[in-house]
Amino acid sequence: MIWKLVGVLFVVLLLMFPVFILYSNFTAESVEFRMNDVSGETGGVISYVDVPVFSENLRFNHKDISYFIDAGCKGVRRKAMIKAFEIFEEKMDLISFYEIGGSADIDVECSEGFQISESLFAAGEGGPSRIINTSFFKTIEKGSIFLYEDPMCDYPIVELHELGHVFGFDHSEDPLNTMYNTTNCKQRISEDMVRMIDDLYSVEALADASISELSAVKTGRYLDFNITVLNEGLVGIDAISLTIYGDGEKITTMEFGEIDIGYGRTLRASNVKLGFGSIENIDFVVDSENKVRELNEGNNFVRMTT
Repeated sequence: MIWKLVGVLFVVLLLMFPVFILYSNFTAESVEFRMNDVSGETGGVISYVDVPVFSENLRFNHKDISYFIDAGCKGVRRKAMIKAFEIFEEKMDLISFYEIGGSADIDVECSEGFQISESLFAAGEGGPSRIINTSFFKTIEKGSIFLYEDPMCDYPIVELHELGHVFGFDHSEDPLNTMYNTTNCKQRISEDMVRMIDDLYSVEALADASISELSAVKTGRYLDFNITVLNEGLVGIDAISLTIYGDGEKITTMEFGEIDIGYGRTLRASNVKLGFGSIENIDFVVDSENKVRELNEGNNFVRMTT
């Protein structure tokens, strides 16, 4: 009799097992997620108390900066521009310049006087010509300087003024500052300009992977998700991975590959097996082994709660 009962129970279990598998795999559960609090600050503290800038946190992502002076810049114009690079480098301890034959960080061109009104001529103009804009830093990819007149002073005031624009400085209200909007041969680079460049370029040029978008649904013990990771840092990321944890236990790791500055990659995955049992928290962690040095490690983590 007992063996009959055992046999019946065994048959019942055999019948119930596929039902359990079907139920656990295909019974949908909605999953709500929340972005974690981002901890820490990106970069450092940049002082802009007295410094006129047209965009904060604007910088090159390197300190040794190349320049190209077009063949049209001859004689005194070329000499004055080179002198301006030398003075800027001397004043800004963290910045250096070197001349190359083309495809430089800063291009310098010369032409005859540019008229901005019937009675006024611009001596020059300059500024960033290509910028990558991320959440904290704005990375200068290219700067341009145009010189329209021979220098008026022995000291390269106009050339320093336009070079200052390339580095993000706006016009100053101080008549003795090189960034004043009209030329005076007594003008010089101010100490607040030096402090700002020191602050900006003291921040190490690193990448910054950031989870920007995430959507997911858990169906039984399978997870479908769509995640976008941006690089909001100053340099590109050669390779980076995503690791998923269920209640602290590692589920899987997936590779994103390289991500350039200001770009992102989206990863879509279906039927990622979570294992048996109830899972309350699903964590998405970018670069869980900290293989990539970043400006901010606090934006690499999102927890989803069931």
